[in-house]
Amino acid sequence: MTLWQKMFGKRPEIEERAIPGFFKEMTQEASAPHPEVLRQLRLWQKQRQLIEVKSARLGEYQQSLILSVDTSSGSFDIDELFPSQYHGQIRAGDSLHIRLHQGGQVQEMECRVLCYHHHTAMPYYSLQIPDRIESGQRRKQRRIVIDEDFPIAASLQTPVGQKLFGSVENLSSGGVRLRFAGNQLKDLYPGAVLPLCDLAFPGGFNIRCRGKLKGIQFLRQPRRHTSVSLSFLDLAPAQRQQIEGLIEAIGQRCEAA
Repeated sequence: MTLWQKMFGKRPEIEERAIPGFFKEMTQEASAPHPEVLRQLRLWQKQRQLIEVKSARLGEYQQSLILSVDTSSGSFDIDELFPSQYHGQIRAGDSLHIRLHQGGQVQEMECRVLCYHHHTAMPYYSLQIPDRIESGQRRKQRRIVIDEDFPIAASLQTPVGQKLFGSVENLSSGGVRLRFAGNQLKDLYPGAVLPLCDLAFPGGFNIRCRGKLKGIQFLRQPRRHTSVSLSFLDLAPAQRQQIEGLIEAIGQRCEAA
């Protein structure tokens, strides 16, 4: 069962869970977690927020969910990572960088892997609860939401050559968030380089460049769709300036309305 299937289901109870010596030693030495850190982790768990996870050894961001928070052991569990190209390569003792983009802010923390539970129907990781969670500004570029009065058509080519057609949800000079009907998770994953991203603005202005996929999420409400966030690659300086001018013009129009 994949991460995406489990987002809408329950994780089965595991009656017994082997605790390796490393896990036992680390949890015994752990001090009481900070209440604010616990509050934040439990909130992300309750909201089923997708978190981005990167191993210091392997270097690629992947996605996961927080499954449980255990104050008695000073640890929390996260789901198996998606996509799974590093399956089995993250080990006890590894350092993971975890971040979550939310409300224009990026929240980040460093966590130690205590155990990889792979002898279960659905593998998962136990991590040491960090001392703190850092918060900072998410973006340097101004980003605007694109409404129905100013539609921007979009298409992209996946790494396997499939063409997807949708629309722009929000835009900055550094990247874009796109919306595609249905579930498009099969051929898309964070970190993938997309051979073509094509944005068609009203008036005949087009942006065509490569893109790097930063995040992807399948949503069931209000209609089944896939939200894709990507950063622009190989975007010419003149085109970047055109986007900045367009964003400024739309922003002024919204402020005057």
